[in-house]
Amino acid sequence: MILIDILRCIKMSKNNGEDVLLKYVPDLKNPKKILILYVTEILFFIFVMAIYWWVSSKIWYGAILIQTIVSSSLSTYYILLANNTEKIRKKYLEKYQDLAGQKLWYHSQAYLLPIITSAYYIPLVLYNYNFLPLIVKVPNHFITKSLLPFYISISLGLFVVMFGYLLKRHSQEYYGVDVDNYLYMIYPEKSSLIQEGMYKYIRNPQYISRGIMSFGFGIIANNISAMLVGLIHLVSYIAIIPAEDKELERRFGDSFIKYKKEVPAIFPKFGNWIGFLKKVFVNQNN
Repeated sequence: MILIDILRCIKMSKNNGEDVLLKYVPDLKNPKKILILYVTEILFFIFVMAIYWWVSSKIWYGAILIQTIVSSSLSTYYILLANNTEKIRKKYLEKYQDLAGQKLWYHSQAYLLPIITSAYYIPLVLYNYNFLPLIVKVPNHFITKSLLPFYISISLGLFVVMFGYLLKRHSQEYYGVDVDNYLYMIYPEKSSLIQEGMYKYIRNPQYISRGIMSFGFGIIANNISAMLVGLIHLVSYIAIIPAEDKELERRFGDSFIKYKKEVPAIFPKFGNWIGFLKKVFVNQNN
C-alpha cells in the first residue's frame, strides 16, 4: 500500500525525498485525509483480490488470465504516462498549478497501488499445500499441481524473495519516495540522474526487485500457474523500461544516453556480477 511503502522508504533511504513529497503532496500532512486514503486503499485491495480469487477458482488458467489483463493494463498505463510526459505536465500545471504534483500522485500512484499490490501478492495465495487451509481452490490441472517437496519450494522461494527484497532495499538508498512517486514528471528541472549504489550496476533495480519477489512468491506457492503469474508481473515491469528510458533521455539528454550505454537495464555486465552480489547481500561496494 502507498502509505506503508512511503514510510518504509523514508526509514531506509539516505536521500529519502520525504520533504519533497510532503511539499508537493500536502494531503499527506493531513491525518484525516491519510486515514480516508488508507481505508479506501485497503477496501479496494480486498475488492481486487476478491476478483482474482473468483476468476482463479473458476478455471485452471484463471489466475494467469486475470494477471495478464491486470499487469498488462498497468504497464500500458505507465508507458502512456512516460510517452506523453510533456503533454501531461503542461495540462496538470495549467489546470492544477501548485497542486499539479499532488494530482498526478493521486492518478499515478494512490488510486493504482491497490491494484499493483494485488498483482504483486496474488502468486503467494495460489498454493495447494495439504497442511495449510486453501485460500484459492484452483481447479485440478497439471499446472496447478505441486512441483517440488514443500521444504524445497518454500526454501527456494524464500531465497528468491529475500534476494528481491535486498535488491529493493539497497536501491532505495538513493531512490527516494520523491522519485518513486513520479513527482519529477511534473517538476523535471528539480530532478537528478541517479547513478550511485545499486544504480552503478543496473538501471532499474526497483522494477526488477519487485518482479523477482513476485516470482519468488510463485515458487513458494509451488506450482506452474503461480510461477507464471509471478513471471507475468515481472515482465510487466520490464515492458515499461523502454518508454521510461526515452522520457529520461528527454529529461537528462546526453547524461542519460551515456549512462544507458555504460549500465545495462536489468542484468549487470559480466565483470560486475561479483560487485553486484556483494552490494545486494552485504551492501558492500567494490
